[in-house]
Amino acid sequence: MLQFLYHDLILLENQIPWFVLELLFSLTRDSFETKSLLQLALVFFDNIFSSEKSPIHLSLFANQEIQHILDLLRSSLVLPLGEQQGQEESSVSWRPIPSATSIKESGISFRKVTSPSILDVKFRRGTLEMPSILVKETTEPALRNLIRYEQCYSNCPPIVTSYSALLDNLINNEEDMEELSKSGILINCLNPHDTIQSFKMLYHGALLKDFHYRKLCWEVNEYQQKLWPKWRAFYIRNYLAKPWAIFSQIVATILILLALLETIYFKK
Repeated sequence: MLQFLYHDLILLENQIPWFVLELLFSLTRDSFETKSLLQLALVFFDNIFSSEKSPIHLSLFANQEIQHILDLLRSSLVLPLGEQQGQEESSVSWRPIPSATSIKESGISFRKVTSPSILDVKFRRGTLEMPSILVKETTEPALRNLIRYEQCYSNCPPIVTSYSALLDNLINNEEDMEELSKSGILINCLNPHDTIQSFKMLYHGALLKDFHYRKLCWEVNEYQQKLWPKWRAFYIRNYLAKPWAIFSQIVATILILLALLETIYFKK
């Protein structure tokens, strides 16, 4: 029943102005209720995208005019980004990010980070850092309605839409899903095929003029062109992935050193 309630409350066509909800709440709240409607709503939607409990910072909403529940849900994802919200430069061309397996083969690693927002994606020194996202029945409807809201509301940066496009680029097949799952970034509770299809169709038809992860994608693509990370990843994957391979490399190194010492000794 709770899943149906989640679904109905986040539909764009079901939104009720926030001031109406606050009025109804003030007329019906119990005398012992100490939490505000804002706190209760944030607690209720706290695990819609993540299985990890994150602290609720009410100070982020101090000067925010909340429109409705869907706007509150989007703000809970966007506000923790702080100064990152408008950091992308339009002068940098948008180059789609490669798939997860392609990124891994080029020497870039994935790392799960703890953040109050799933949108907090960064690329640092050859590592793509992403908070984990929980994929369940309500994930696609929530993202889809947030995208619709960003498309309909004026002066609303398409940050959630950009995140959906980023996931679509990263996940092309089950191997990509497995790569993200191994690092703890993707927690999938659905059929893998259904998850892939839902991400592929999530933001299609949406206008994405200002891509929020433009700079990040550019940095990943530039790093992918470097030869040394590719060679290092190839060597580790083919020669150091198993214990016997590591042992054989050690033995080979010792034999080479002994042969080198023997050559030096006889020359003397």
